[in-house]
Amino acid sequence: MELTSTLSRDLVLQVSSKLNEPEWLRARRLEAWETFAGLPYPTTRTEEWKYTDITEVPFEELALELPTGRASAIPQAVQERLAQAQLSGYAVFVGADLVHVELPEAYRQQGVIFTSLHEAVAQHPRLVEENLFKAVNWSDLVGTQKNRPENSKIPALNAALFTHGVFLYIPKNVEFDKPIGVFKYLEGGKLSGSRTLIVGDVNSQAVYIEEYISPAKVAPSVNTSSTEIIVGNGAKVRHAHIQLLGQGFYHFHRQRAHLQRDAALNDLVVNMGATISRAEVQSEMLGPGSSSEMLGLYFTTGHEHVDHYTLQHHVADHAYSDVLYKGAAKDQSRTVYAGLIKVEQGAQKTDAYQTNRNLLLSEDARSDSVPQLEIGANDVKCSHGSSTAPVAPEELFYLMSRGLPRHMAQQILVKGHMTDVLTRIPLEPLRQYIESIIEEKVRV
Repeated sequence: MELTSTLSRDLVLQVSSKLNEPEWLRARRLEAWETFAGLPYPTTRTEEWKYTDITEVPFEELALELPTGRASAIPQAVQERLAQAQLSGYAVFVGADLVHVELPEAYRQQGVIFTSLHEAVAQHPRLVEENLFKAVNWSDLVGTQKNRPENSKIPALNAALFTHGVFLYIPKNVEFDKPIGVFKYLEGGKLSGSRTLIVGDVNSQAVYIEEYISPAKVAPSVNTSSTEIIVGNGAKVRHAHIQLLGQGFYHFHRQRAHLQRDAALNDLVVNMGATISRAEVQSEMLGPGSSSEMLGLYFTTGHEHVDHYTLQHHVADHAYSDVLYKGAAKDQSRTVYAGLIKVEQGAQKTDAYQTNRNLLLSEDARSDSVPQLEIGANDVKCSHGSSTAPVAPEELFYLMSRGLPRHMAQQILVKGHMTDVLTRIPLEPLRQYIESIIEEKVRV
């Protein structure tokens, strides 16, 4: 089938047909398309996009990346990660093609489902239909974003035209500590869209790492991704989103977790690549006793621009959330952070914290930070704060006077700046990998 090359309702129908989707999924895609087509793109006049200009992003100028059905070898960069990551199972995508998936039989016998999203639609239709688009859809704005529907534009594009994805289901009372890893290798030059759906049933426990990798430089490329995390009563999910895309990529990610009674999410976002990247990470505390820890690390060089938005949405009482995002910027790069703690009227005994810290390694680097509170209850503990500062010259001088070259002195200062996030990553191989990326970024 020859697909139209322009974004249109017909393209949505053609994609759905090519992927052999059921009627309910086709209908949801079309709903998302109508939202996308009816909204403008966010601009710097949109408050949440005030510091990020996307007018030059070629959303509608690139061909949509589709599964080819051809067998592909696992890229060398992914093979190196597999050798180091110590995983319990993994999947590898090259473009929109799933080229390898592996899960120990012991987990399958316990009812764990780990497969492509479209395979799950075919084999587990009820489970997918109940949860897909539940957390991230095209009308899920919360707090101040509700007044600016253009914030739904890119998530609606993703929902209408995603071409591949992953489904992970952890049954009731099933636990595993070693992570599931999903590696998405993108070669660039296309509009790519993926979705991840993670469902942790009652009292289950899992660790999930998703990584985006590409060549160091690519033709102009756009990647949209959505991750939905449904955490049942008493369940625990540890999740990491790691973006290491090359120059030329524009990466837009929205993630939201629904946390039920006594559920816990430990989340990590790492952005250390792409020309422009934006990650929106949100937790909904829907059940009493739920808790969300949201960690972020970012390091920009050259002219890179990274933008983070976090939301801690307290709907239920006696819930806890903590955001700690730390980053560094060098050369002419720029970082942006905006975060909101929103406490609903009935969410008494909320305990919520939000911290953003930025380190500038050059006079031309810039960081903007906008922490916010929106409190509707009167018996809460909430705090927020941010800081941005250059490297202290006396600290750099001290280290260099002891014989360290400048890049090594900066490595020590940057890792020291980020250490309280790094030490909260319990997975040693992942922590070492992130530290090695930081060291390389400082050295460049």
